[in-house]
Formats: sequence, C-alpha cells, structure tokens
Amino acid sequence: MSKRLEAKRLNEVMYEKVVERFWRSDESARGEPCGILLVRCPQSFEETTREIRTRLEAELERSVEAVTVANREAAFLLFGVAWSRTHYLALRVKQELMRLVPGEFAIMIADAGEHAERNPRAFEKMADLFAQLPEAPEIVIFQEHVQPGGTQSVLLVDGDEEMRRYLELRFRLKGYRVLAAENGPQGLDLFRKMKPDVVVTDLNLTGMDGFHLLTRLHREDPNASSKIVVFTDNRVEESINKCFELGVADYITRPFSPVELEERIEKLLQ
Repeated sequence: MSKRLEAKRLNEVMYEKVVERFWRSDESARGEPCGILLVRCPQSFEETTREIRTRLEAELERSVEAVTVANREAAFLLFGVAWSRTHYLALRVKQELMRLVPGEFAIMIADAGEHAERNPRAFEKMADLFAQLPEAPEIVIFQEHVQPGGTQSVLLVDGDEEMRRYLELRFRLKGYRVLAAENGPQGLDLFRKMKPDVVVTDLNLTGMDGFHLLTRLHREDPNASSKIVVFTDNRVEESINKCFELGVADYITRPFSPVELEERIEKLLQ
C-alpha cells in the first residue's frame, strides 16, 4: 500500500471511530477532548502495538480505542484525555518503543480537541503529515491551529519530492503561505514573482545548482529582505563558508529536527 493510500485509510478509520464514539455517548460525554497517538513501526508491529495498548490502558485504567493500517501504523484514540496528559503518555510510549522495536519508528501526537466529530479536515491533515514523517526517535506534535503572526511566506526549493511534501505540509500547518519548487529555475522564478519572507533551499538541485541559485538570489535581493536558509546534507566547511558569503542567514544539516527547523525560521522572522 502506498503512503498516500495509507494516509487516506488512516484518516478514514480514525474519523469513523470518533463519529462512532459521538453517537454512542450520552449528551454529557459529547464534546470531550480527544488525544491521539500515532505510531509507525515496520518491524515487530503486532507485538509492539499490543504492548503500547497495554501500557496506555494501565496508565488510564480503562480500555483504549486503537486502529491499525497496513500492519505497520496504529492510531490510539484517547477519548476524554487532555493535551497535557496525551503528551505525558507519548513520552511513556516512546520509552516502550525504544525498548521493543529493533529498528526505527515514527511517533506523533495530536489533540483533536473538543467536538472532534465536527472537524474531519483535521484528521486528513493529521494523516497526511504522519505519512510523510521519517522514522526517527522524536515525538512530532501536530497542532492544527498554531499560527504565526501575519501571513508570512516560505519558498521551499528541494528536489526530493517526499521531503518537499513533508516540509510543505508542516509549514502550512504552522500558518505559513508556502511556495514549493523542485529545482533551481523554478525557485528563482517564484522568488522573483512572490518575494517570500524566507527561502529554504537545498544545495543539491537540478537545472541550477544551489550555489548558483544563492548567487542569483543575492543579486535579486542585495539587502537580504528575504531570509535564506540552506537545508542540506552537505557538511563540508568550505561549502558552509561559501553559503554565508552569499548572504545566507542560517545553515541546517540533515538529518534534522523538524521542530528545530521551524523554531529557527520563526526566529528569523521576528
């Protein structure tokens, strides 16, 4: 099953369970908060999800609703559990994953909020973001309503389609207006037309390499009104120095922390 189909199926089953809960509950229970914990572990899946469910039920002292997709992804729906408790439970689950899973895993938490049954779009965004997460022992937080001030824009230039879609979705969820280009010429064209607040670019680009793109951006914007962030796996000191000479505001290497990347972009925009 492709990632897109997995995301679609995960979205459907999560929302279906939430709607079922709404219709089964009495009036006093409707509108309760709903924490969500999503886990992907391609190895030892059945044993791992069983252990996680047991740990969650022991912590909450009641049964936990769980759904699985493609024998590698699971969503644990924590009805009646507030955001702070969901975050705490995720930390406990991460400990279990590090103990149980021989390979890497992905973990994300979300707060569907009160009246989750009225917001199907949130589950679609949640599943799409989770599908793009790389396997890494970091808890990723999905917060649909976090918005930076204003309507700031980010131009993302990256030839890796999977990485580009993942970052594009994360930036949109943070409230940015996102422009995406798969190569240097597209990136330069969008820069000229839209004058974004931030440019996030790889160095390994087709059509125009990253250094050439940085040179052209510097000519177009000599006063550096658009902040430029290089986001690459190139760790060569000479390359790093050259980027800063070309007016780059920040240089971030992969593998990376999505939270750190977002925080550094927010800092540039202050």
